[in-house]
Amino acid sequence: MYNEEVHSNLRKLQLAELEIIRVFIDICEREHLRYYMIGGTMLGAVRHRGFIPWDDDVDIGMPREDYDRLFDLLAGGEGLPEHFEYLNFKIKKDYNRYFSRIVDNRVRVYNASGGREIVESAWIDIFPLDGNPNIPFFRYLHYTSLMWTRLRYHLSCFDYLVNLNRPGRPLYQRLIIEAAKRVNLGRGADTKEILWEIDKKLHRYGWDGSSTGANVFGAYAYREIVPKNVWGGEHVRLYRFEDVMLPGPRLYDEFLSRFYGDYMKPPAEGNRDKHNIRKIEFVSFEETADDET
Repeated sequence: MYNEEVHSNLRKLQLAELEIIRVFIDICEREHLRYYMIGGTMLGAVRHRGFIPWDDDVDIGMPREDYDRLFDLLAGGEGLPEHFEYLNFKIKKDYNRYFSRIVDNRVRVYNASGGREIVESAWIDIFPLDGNPNIPFFRYLHYTSLMWTRLRYHLSCFDYLVNLNRPGRPLYQRLIIEAAKRVNLGRGADTKEILWEIDKKLHRYGWDGSSTGANVFGAYAYREIVPKNVWGGEHVRLYRFEDVMLPGPRLYDEFLSRFYGDYMKPPAEGNRDKHNIRKIEFVSFEETADDET
């Protein structure tokens, strides 16, 4: 649960993330990169015209070709304001998520969603949107293979990265989590090695040549496979998000309904998907510089 301190700072955290979004927009416009709001960010744009009031992060999807181009631009440590940082498992030794982040190191978030508390910087999540085989049978086989590899990944970092408190998980996920709490399943596996294995599989099918696109690290497994016409192709649709305009799936009703059902009705307090944040700290740039020396 968010305590009073976190409640009072949550809006400040959202505004810090909005600044990261602005920097991201500038890069994408300058380099002609495609991107879409996804997840709770897309839901927030449609239902709230901005952040979901209790949300604490930002979800962006990029077609694989553009996602890899962003990596090429930022992996060398250039192209961002001094207090910002680009995180990707290929270049950051202690970063073990597959998707990338742009973070603001002046804002520290104490996240207790996993088995132990970790300290992170305010972030936006940037997910690759990957293509799939166009023949349904082979698409199912490909995606099933990815889901099993993703499960191995989650077990390898279960103690600190898996959100144990996310509401609305399907029964099979709840059973796996309960089993993993009791039995040391997959804990000895090399997380980085599995991430490289996933990366190789995901590069087999480009976004541009596929009839469907998927966020493999989204929360909804096979429902993440979305027909390309839902995204809109070249016909980008912009939505207001706070004081900026961001692109999102053109057929927003079809997109949001497949994940959230009656998405215009906010969930009850106990079913709101959020990280278990204990504390948020806003530090000066001088303090972040001291941490790096």
